[in-house]
Amino acid sequence: MPAYHAEEYIATAIQSVLDQSHTNWQLRIVNDGSRDMTEEIILQFEDPRIVYFKQENQGVSAARNLALKDMQADFFCFLDADDALPPNSLADRLALFAQDEQLSFVDGRILIQDERLEQTVREVQPNWKGNPLIDLVRLGGQSFFGPSWMIRCQPNKNYQLKMGMTHAEDLLFYIQLAAEGGQYAAIQTPVLRYRQGNVSAMSNLKGLEMGYWELLAEVKKLKTVPMIHIRYLKKRILRIMFLSYLRAKQFSALGPVLQRYFKA
Repeated sequence: MPAYHAEEYIATAIQSVLDQSHTNWQLRIVNDGSRDMTEEIILQFEDPRIVYFKQENQGVSAARNLALKDMQADFFCFLDADDALPPNSLADRLALFAQDEQLSFVDGRILIQDERLEQTVREVQPNWKGNPLIDLVRLGGQSFFGPSWMIRCQPNKNYQLKMGMTHAEDLLFYIQLAAEGGQYAAIQTPVLRYRQGNVSAMSNLKGLEMGYWELLAEVKKLKTVPMIHIRYLKKRILRIMFLSYLRAKQFSALGPVLQRYFKA
């Protein structure tokens, strides 16, 4: 769990892990240079299953990488400090893993809730089955909403996210894993309570755009992705960013988006 200036929400996130029906877990929290009360709130939780790390501010990927380093586990999943897990999130996903040894990734229903996590605004139900690589690359939305996967750990594998990305880093991480193989499935029960706040990635459209183009550059390096899907991803990025800038009335950004498209 990366935490940066998370004093308002992190207690709820931690408590949601403590409330899990499955109790054999370890929560690795990384304070990414917070200067508010984040650390004090974290230290109030004295459960030995909570492991606390602290670093200078380096971004969410660096924080996740620190948590992943030297991890000893059979499965892992991400949780952001402003979201929460439903009580059976871990147990339900582990149950599906137990039924099928071929599964590498298990997802589930995402509850998109208001800023207080009191009302569900809408629900997202992934429906992909099999290897999710093509759906991920094509931004199909059938296997990815956000960092909601549980992942079966492979022996001697060092899990790390690409540093420096401020957007789409979790999507790239999943793409890279799927490119190595592995089967995906999703349960019908909720696995994540996603907090829909007033600030979103869409409020930083330039950062979102740069994240997408960096995603494209990294996907091009993967030998297992056919060129037809890479070209489709490129067109999808152009469409997403063009429409996003139009909706935001940031008309001056439209020309640079087109230029970037032809250079990518």
